[in-house]
Amino acid sequence: MAKFTGLLRKQVGSIGDLTFKQVNGMTIVSEKITQMTNPRSDGQMRVRTRWNNIVAMYKGIRPKLKKGFESKPAGLSDFNMFMKMNMQKEPVYLTKQAVAGGACIAAPYQITQGSLPAIVITGTGNAAVTDIHLGVTSLSNTTTIAQFAKAVVDSNPDYQYGDQISFFKVEQKTNAETGIPYCQFSAWKVVLDAADTETKLWDVVAREGFATSDGCLAHSNANFVGAFGWVHSRKSNGKTLVSSQSLISANDTILAQYQGDLAYNLARSSYGMGEDVYLTPNGEVSGGTSEGGGGNDPLNGGGGGGNDTL
Repeated sequence: MAKFTGLLRKQVGSIGDLTFKQVNGMTIVSEKITQMTNPRSDGQMRVRTRWNNIVAMYKGIRPKLKKGFESKPAGLSDFNMFMKMNMQKEPVYLTKQAVAGGACIAAPYQITQGSLPAIVITGTGNAAVTDIHLGVTSLSNTTTIAQFAKAVVDSNPDYQYGDQISFFKVEQKTNAETGIPYCQFSAWKVVLDAADTETKLWDVVAREGFATSDGCLAHSNANFVGAFGWVHSRKSNGKTLVSSQSLISANDTILAQYQGDLAYNLARSSYGMGEDVYLTPNGEVSGGTSEGGGGNDPLNGGGGGGNDTL
């Protein structure tokens, strides 16, 4: 096992084709990954073709997601968290041409993660109803924020004055010229303020996300196409607490066209896939490790060719 002195004695990370890491007080050096035998293997392409839609959704909803990941590990960004959670969802595959044209499919991705109880949804699509009870209050164009706040706080032990209810809307659209689907992003919020007896609720929020059904807060636009959802948040000791929520798909015929094996094969072929050679191994080829080296496992302190924060 090679030992180093001077500047290299505490070196970690990469220099040129070499990767350094510390093991039991000694510096281990190994060669970095230098060749990818098949960058378009099935595994590689399943990641690549689903990645772009998650990125597109994040870019659209990003301005409203700050503080949306309550217990984010040190070193991870909101983007890292969004990608990490939604790479596990049912894949949405985009072709290379669709990505170049700005495609985005409204998918039921998770948008927040936190410690407040989740808003439970019954019903599907545009018939979604939350578990936020409103008692006998029926929302209308005369309902004030104070009346709405009292109805929520009085009927739901998990809510208190000063809390916020947000409604997110991702509307699915199609470019008339190119036929490529894209999304429009909107969000509204209301703070449960018992003192605001003047402001009308529907003057500050979208009534389609603040309707009533069976005495509960519900969605009301039967013709909506896209995805939507509610989030409960609270300020506590200088920290923002949120409920863990995912969007709900509505009239998802466009979404269905970009899921499944057919969608994947179309996306995969759009990147110029050649015929797989059965006897050629897929994956990465790494260099050898110096005497006693610890390999290239980045999860165990190595620098094996990149910093995957996901």
